[in-house]
Amino acid sequence: MQQLAIGVDIGGTRTKFGLVNIVTGDVLHIILEPTEKKNEAAFLSQVGLAIQQLMELASQKGNAVSGIGIGVPGFTNEDGVVITTYGFLEFMENYPLKSLVEKEFLLSCLIDNDARIVSLGEALYGKGKGYKRVLTLTLGTGVGLGFVVNGKFTDALPLSHMGGNITITNDGGECYCGKTGCLEALVSATGIENLANKNGFNGKLSVENIFESAKDGDEKAIEVIEKVISYMHIAIHTYVNLFAPDIIVLGGGIAKGLTPYLEKIKGKMYMGPYPGYTFELAVSELEESSGMLGSAALFQSFNNNNK
Repeated sequence: MQQLAIGVDIGGTRTKFGLVNIVTGDVLHIILEPTEKKNEAAFLSQVGLAIQQLMELASQKGNAVSGIGIGVPGFTNEDGVVITTYGFLEFMENYPLKSLVEKEFLLSCLIDNDARIVSLGEALYGKGKGYKRVLTLTLGTGVGLGFVVNGKFTDALPLSHMGGNITITNDGGECYCGKTGCLEALVSATGIENLANKNGFNGKLSVENIFESAKDGDEKAIEVIEKVISYMHIAIHTYVNLFAPDIIVLGGGIAKGLTPYLEKIKGKMYMGPYPGYTFELAVSELEESSGMLGSAALFQSFNNNNK
């Protein structure tokens, strides 16, 4: 019998539901739905139908489901209450998501911040597998941070999930966090598009097109990418000083575009006073599966923590 859990990743445009073998990291079945941001009843109905389908599928294969893990774009507490999603999900403020799901399905539910969830997925099943200290940066509509040591979170609460908002420069764009020039305001999808617009880039204002134009030799696009590389270099070295990771994994929609520039982002000088220290910098290969895997893996981590 396989050890299965359901992983739910609430994303900016889509919510992904996966039936996951948490031993092997195989995603056996995926359901994709547009994320419901405004209507609580519609959200719960959507989640309920998807989970029910996955539970029935597991039962048909003769397997039970250990539990339901959910990655939430916001701050969660140990009781499974979503404190806030910063307005992303309008109804999810001081929201007892864990208890609502457990009451409906009579299964254990664990929730956590979405960026931490991605880091857990990468540490157990992705590029971070085999490394002790894994730091993950999710680069997309925002910049999320997660840190895992020996396959577990270092803290029960996602206290450092806003780590993508470290200040990089004093002259960057303003961010929703209230600061100017933080990493998220500079290298998120919106941040890169704003940089291109201010730099006089004439092509279509999309991250994918900006990266492609830079490859094709567009000078304005190249200048934008060089700025992004510079900002990422500063950020990476700041995180190295704070966390001393063995590997830093870049995930999210922007990460692939940065693949040709990893050596520039990493640089050569870091942690000089610590003899022999080094770290790897890699781009995720799990792509959209990382959130589902990490959410389901909450039950592997939970079980390990309670042995």
